[in-house]
Amino acid sequence: MPVDTVIFSGEGPHADPWHPLSETSAAIAKLVGDAGPVAIVTTVDQLEAALDGARLLVVNASADRTAPIPQDEEFGRVLDAFLARSGSLLATHSATIAFPQLATWRSTVGAAWDHGRTFHPPIGTSLIRRTDIEHPITTGLVDFEVHDERYTDLELLDGVDVETLYVHDEGGDTHPLVWARTAGSSRIVYNALGHDARSYESPGHVELLRRIVLWLRHRI
Repeated sequence: MPVDTVIFSGEGPHADPWHPLSETSAAIAKLVGDAGPVAIVTTVDQLEAALDGARLLVVNASADRTAPIPQDEEFGRVLDAFLARSGSLLATHSATIAFPQLATWRSTVGAAWDHGRTFHPPIGTSLIRRTDIEHPITTGLVDFEVHDERYTDLELLDGVDVETLYVHDEGGDTHPLVWARTAGSSRIVYNALGHDARSYESPGHVELLRRIVLWLRHRI
């Protein structure tokens, strides 16, 4: 049976010491697998072949570096080709740290981790608030609590239009956590939640992820 969803689970230069990416990739695969076959790949070299025929790419990766490497450019080439054939993308949590300085990745996701400014409060149980934006993903959904990191002061890229679906409050300001956008015929979501498997034990987060995947697969 053809693979419907490919999860790029970062290892080596596409990982860091703080995020258990294999653990969270397995949790994501379990939650989205009911809608179609899922493959997990861990290197850029595997990605292009794995995406042949797939409709959804999930990027669950990071980087413990600030300088680019040749694999980043190869990832960008594969991503551009996937989006050009109307593929959908879900970028999760530390994906805003991944592929540093790769312009095509930053503009696709709509934000990046800004070393020296972006941070997160201590991990713990937090309230995640739904915005007033009407979107198929959030129809019928409400605020929820989750045990997670809350990324704060991400660098949001000028000129990239997004629809912010969920936010959190920190330091007297409101910060976007989950947003959706379209690029041509492709659908893209960034979900800043998902530090470890405890995040996917939240019923509210699980239901949000289910709705995200339905929208990315053009089922709602």
